[in-house]
Amino acid sequence: MGFMNFINLISSDAEGVVDPLYKAIDTIGPYAISIVTLLGVLYGIIIGVKFAKAEEKEERAKLQKVLVNGVIGAVTVLILLVVLYAIREPLVRWMNS
Repeated sequence: MGFMNFINLISSDAEGVVDPLYKAIDTIGPYAISIVTLLGVLYGIIIGVKFAKAEEKEERAKLQKVLVNGVIGAVTVLILLVVLYAIREPLVRWMNS
């Protein structure tokens, strides 16, 4: 069984499965983006306050790394959610073709 036959088999069986997936992404997407943004901002504020209160140089360096990693993680998740939300319709069309 070739790769294209496998894809055709999946897409013919997936037609009924893709609709609920599209509806779920369409419904949950904006809320997920808002929640991730809010949590990222709150995390940044909490770590920023801890950073400002830190007196030792080692503690400040540790918190700075935590803050940078947190921002990178939040931005990565936010970008992935936005991309998934943006390509949901072409993805469904591709799966149904």
